[in-house]
Amino acid sequence: MPIVELVAKKALERNPSLGISVIDMIVLLWLYTNPYSSHRRQISSMKNVLKMTESLQGAAGTVEITDEELTQIVLSSLTRLKEMGLVYLQSAGIHFIKGTLTQKGIDLIEESIQTPVLRRVTSEFGNNP
Repeated sequence: MPIVELVAKKALERNPSLGISVIDMIVLLWLYTNPYSSHRRQISSMKNVLKMTESLQGAAGTVEITDEELTQIVLSSLTRLKEMGLVYLQSAGIHFIKGTLTQKGIDLIEESIQTPVLRRVTSEFGNNP
């Protein structure tokens, strides 16, 4: 289980009133640690992180959903987060998304997760071109 999933689960345990899923929190953490200026392909990178999570793995420890289904999971999570006012989304084409956190999204992450833990998440998978 990647550190980002552990951190997401712990943050949601401490703050059950947030009303988001583990996948949503992982997406928020990804956006927090990978600002758009890192030039990473956001949808592809988010899917790669989610493939490693136990939340999406079957009993055999592998992701048992198609790439298209995984894309739809990411897109629906981003849509939910946008509706909650936590992210801004810009689209150019079907699967190219430019997402950034709103101030409300940044505040949610910073209030829910301690700074040393955020540094650890960032060093594991964030800010890497």
